Amino acid sequence: MPSTQATKSPSSKNVPDMTVPLVAKPKESAPPEAAMSDAEKRADLIRIAAYSLYERRGYVSGHELEDWLQAEMEVDRQMAAAPRTTQTK
Repeated sequence: MPSTQATKSPSSKNVPDMTVPLVAKPKESAPPEAAMSDAEKRADLIRIAAYSLYERRGYVSGHELEDWLQAEMEVDRQMAAAPRTTQTK
């Protein structure tokens, strides 16, 4: 007579969850761009630029502060050069 107990497969036996989060994981429910403050937009752009620098270096760690400061300078330069738009309702 066949057994009615469920058995676990060998692959799921005592295996810890080894999920590694992404460094620059996109936001699941990002607000519309118009609703973002300048500070939020700046922070997002810096994060993306710093990750890009890390990626270009070949994912070599140890330069996080250098990448972040370089990204801040680039984003601030771009934001200062961009024309400001005003929203009218």
